[in-house]
Amino acid sequence: MSPSCSLLTLAALSAVSLTYAAEPDLGWPEVTRENKPWTRWWWPGSGVDKANLTAQMEKFAAAGIGGVEITPIYGAKGSEARYIDFLTPKWMEMLEHVCREGQRLGLGIDMATGTGWPFGGPWIDELNANTRAVLRDGKIIGEPTKQMVKRAAPGGEGLVIDPYSPEALLNYLAPFDQAFANFPRGLVRGQFHDSFEYYGASWTPKFAETFQKMHGYDVQHYATELLAAKPTLDRDTLARIKGDYRDTLAQLHLDYLRTWVEWSHAKGFVVRNQSHGAPGNLLDLYANADIPETEIFGSTPFPIPGLRREAIDIRGGQDLPESLVIKMASSAAHVAGRPLASSESLTWLREHFRESPSQMKPELDRILTDGINHIFYHGTVYSPSDAAWPGWLFYASTQFSPSNPLWEELGQLNRYVGRVQSVLQRGTPANDVLLYWPLADIFDQADGLVMTLSVHDVKWLYDQPFGKLAETLRVRGYQFDYISDAQIQETRFERGELATTGARYKAIVVPATRRMPVATLQHLAKLAASGASVIFEKLPEDVPGFGRLEARRTEFKTALATLTPDAVAADVLAALAANRVAPEAAADAGLSVIRRATPAGRDYFFANLTGESFDGWLALGSAAKSAVILDPLTGAAGAAALRTAGDPASPQVYLQLAPGQTLLLRTATATVPIPSAWGYRASAGQPSPIAGAWKIEFLTGGPELPPAITTNELKSWTELGGEAAKKFAGTARYRVEFDAPAATADDWLLDLGDVREVACVRVNGHDVATAWSVPFRVRLGDALKPGRNILELDVTNLAANRIRDMDLRKVEWRIMREINFVNIHYEAFDASTWSLVPSGLLGPVTLTPLKHVDPTKS
Repeated sequence: MSPSCSLLTLAALSAVSLTYAAEPDLGWPEVTRENKPWTRWWWPGSGVDKANLTAQMEKFAAAGIGGVEITPIYGAKGSEARYIDFLTPKWMEMLEHVCREGQRLGLGIDMATGTGWPFGGPWIDELNANTRAVLRDGKIIGEPTKQMVKRAAPGGEGLVIDPYSPEALLNYLAPFDQAFANFPRGLVRGQFHDSFEYYGASWTPKFAETFQKMHGYDVQHYATELLAAKPTLDRDTLARIKGDYRDTLAQLHLDYLRTWVEWSHAKGFVVRNQSHGAPGNLLDLYANADIPETEIFGSTPFPIPGLRREAIDIRGGQDLPESLVIKMASSAAHVAGRPLASSESLTWLREHFRESPSQMKPELDRILTDGINHIFYHGTVYSPSDAAWPGWLFYASTQFSPSNPLWEELGQLNRYVGRVQSVLQRGTPANDVLLYWPLADIFDQADGLVMTLSVHDVKWLYDQPFGKLAETLRVRGYQFDYISDAQIQETRFERGELATTGARYKAIVVPATRRMPVATLQHLAKLAASGASVIFEKLPEDVPGFGRLEARRTEFKTALATLTPDAVAADVLAALAANRVAPEAAADAGLSVIRRATPAGRDYFFANLTGESFDGWLALGSAAKSAVILDPLTGAAGAAALRTAGDPASPQVYLQLAPGQTLLLRTATATVPIPSAWGYRASAGQPSPIAGAWKIEFLTGGPELPPAITTNELKSWTELGGEAAKKFAGTARYRVEFDAPAATADDWLLDLGDVREVACVRVNGHDVATAWSVPFRVRLGDALKPGRNILELDVTNLAANRIRDMDLRKVEWRIMREINFVNIHYEAFDASTWSLVPSGLLGPVTLTPLKHVDPTKS
């Protein structure tokens, strides 16, 4: 990208300054390192050195990255002499160097509590290792799984630990105690635990003892029934016993993670934890962390016009990122009062070297509206300056690395995320409804033994009444969070609202539930008796589990009898309306939305992920007398058109959102003078094509710069140029001279049509904007002048064609040691069979006259 490309449009610069001067509380917050996106930073072989670490970190900071999470992995072939064993004094020296440089550059530093994943290493023996439950002589015993750490780095290879044993965890952490004994406190922000991938884990030495304490009977009495291929017990009894088994595993894993959290806090670290995949209560596991973290894997088939999602880029049996699963992490954060909810983002977004910023944005927009406000990219690989292009690589990564030809352009995405998160990390959650998650219903199954709850196969959520009701609430626009049994116990009713540790709500909704713990039912009944809105879709049928069954059933019936008949509402939406819980009307318009409460009012984030534009008045679900629109793409801001019809509790705001577009809205319940109005525009005529001789000059990239091209027809430079253009990855400048349309207009909309992949727009020598997301349209403001004009576009493409050429020539660039490099289907990667990927400006390029509109006068 041309180094002179501006980060904000010319119009945005003045609008931002006016908004700040008028009312800082409704303007753009200052962007902090936590607001910016962070990235997982793999250290292959931990083969790092101070000079290259500093060089890469300086590029991170310049590109708008806020911080990194260090995860050492297997190394590069031929670079063994660079390897540094994990936690050795030399490794700790590199870590301290990174932390010091992070302080200098404003970058935060997290680290995985290990190498690869999950926890484990060479000092773990079989007594502390992962085990599975097996049947021997009528008893359950543990059999080693012999699972090894996946993708381990030097010094970290070894057995995976027992994820149900705090004692095993403390033994695992002993080398960390030694390594960090003299390490300066406060340099590392946090420790990270990846998703639950302790394969086959179903037993631990203290399982039977814990089971007895929790459920009041000996699990060994039912050993054969639990593990036999053909059990003889009736399915109801067997499901109850297996439910107790699963409940015990859930508690043991929670105790394990609590031990890790306590250890981390004692050393001054916060913790990020990916709870998904675990055989436990995900809400409690997420809430146990300071920063609950989900992940998105694969891509979503958004109907946004111009958004590419080709067959070659989609995994077989596609893992679709699921909003309702993502809400597990954000709900836990909201209910427990955790300011941040993070996401491992864009894993396997597309095939390697084929991921464009325009494809990244809608995936991030969706999870931001799902309550995530601390994006972590997946990710970035350390690579020394002397490594031949494309450098050291990780096999499941969207390549957020300086070797990517789109690296500078990705800075636009980073700044966009930073602006959005600068608002979404402020205030407190502003959701109305708590939706009870009946985990006991999931655990009450006669088939199988261990039930892991992953982000990939999500039948555990969508096949339950809970999932169906959650989807209904989401589609209808209700703002809600999930709540667990344990979290219900901590919920209070005060000042007319339900109060959890972290937020306040108007109602609790209980979906149709078969099994409910007595304590949960008792507390719900207590809340209802105190005046709280507790809505049962259907009354629960029975208690879960087998232990002390009849005594618990008696207590259950007593609690059930205290509920009044009006507690049950088969029509939950009608019951919510009767309790004055209203949805956000944005959902009816097809818009995704999330809101936050601030001292001034409410902050909203709207995303149009549909195929249709929205242009009209939109009712808000909260009171407002003033509102400011902020465009996170450009940085522009201005006073929104707002009407209340005399009732500030039911305001409407005027929004214009094209497919793929997002806006922030910051409201206040007081009247705030804002002199700078938002620039509403409408088409004032038909688009005019920009035609003429386009001159194309290749500026930067490789493997070599192709010769210049002149053309009157816009199409891929792979078609316009010779062999050099077919294998080129980098930036080319398109230049055309044209006469401005004769018509007069308040503004002009430049539509670039199909851009592969990012275009820096310059008109008459003035930087206007960078078009990097769908739709590729830019308002020109006063940059366009009457008569002759010069349009220059610096367009950067994907790395795909360069990699294709290398594979055609059989250049050995796949140099990593372990899994080396696989494609999106986890098969051997080979780009030689790819067709050429269209590159550059494909157009058509048009100018459309715009007129100013005042929605309040229409």
